[in-house]
Amino acid sequence: MVALAIKGWIEFILWIFILGILLWSFADCVIRRSEAFPAIGTMPKAGWLLVILLLAVLTLFLGVGFFGFIGAGVAAYYLLDLRRGLREATEGPW
Repeated sequence: MVALAIKGWIEFILWIFILGILLWSFADCVIRRSEAFPAIGTMPKAGWLLVILLLAVLTLFLGVGFFGFIGAGVAAYYLLDLRRGLREATEGPW
């Protein structure tokens, strides 16, 4: 019984974390300029918004699972790699 309760709490914490980074990456994508995305050689802004929002909705309704972990990977890629490139393309390296 205790193991099931612990498993439930772990899944809930993962679910909150994954939704948090998906929403953070979505909000960051919304405020970035559209011209910066092709400048760094990636999908257009609308494509990133659609992918991130779709994965956030799937994670919201389906919970932690296949789409949740794919969403975490996409959000991590956006936040750790693309965000830096977009910032440098619009504001400069400093």
